[in-house]
Amino acid sequence: MKVEATVAVMLSESGGALEVLLIQRTERHDDPWSGQIGLPGGKVKGLDGSTVSALEREVSEEVGVKLQEEGVRLGPLSLGHPMRQTEMRVQPWVYGLRRKPLVRVGSEVADAFWVSFRDLKPNLSTSEVSVRGRTWKVESFVLNGRVVWGFTYRVLTELLQIPGVIL
Repeated sequence: MKVEATVAVMLSESGGALEVLLIQRTERHDDPWSGQIGLPGGKVKGLDGSTVSALEREVSEEVGVKLQEEGVRLGPLSLGHPMRQTEMRVQPWVYGLRRKPLVRVGSEVADAFWVSFRDLKPNLSTSEVSVRGRTWKVESFVLNGRVVWGFTYRVLTELLQIPGVIL
């Protein structure tokens, strides 16, 4: 069974630097990404109509941001498969925000925080992560003790390859 999902890469300019909003997921036993750092988004449901509609719904639920009002859709990044699950396809969409919005976390999100792209490369690391009883050594960004790895790491790394992203 194929699962379609989508995440938002919300970009905001602050003090001459480009920032992205990351979230820390709430710890839940039924969530395979429980407690991890990621991007707001989620699964596309039958009533959504499109990936973009699902993204707008999920971002509003998770961080209280109305993408259609506060952002400009800049385009998609590479389609991915989190944790190498080929049955799950996740489409990242990049949005430029007109201003830094007020963030209000929903029940699926423990915390939301902005990260400057300038702070990513200096915090490139290799980390050990444990998921479902297995431990892996992974490439990551370590930001104030928070490990950004896996699909989110790949999305941010793809953005860093685009000329002009680091202002």
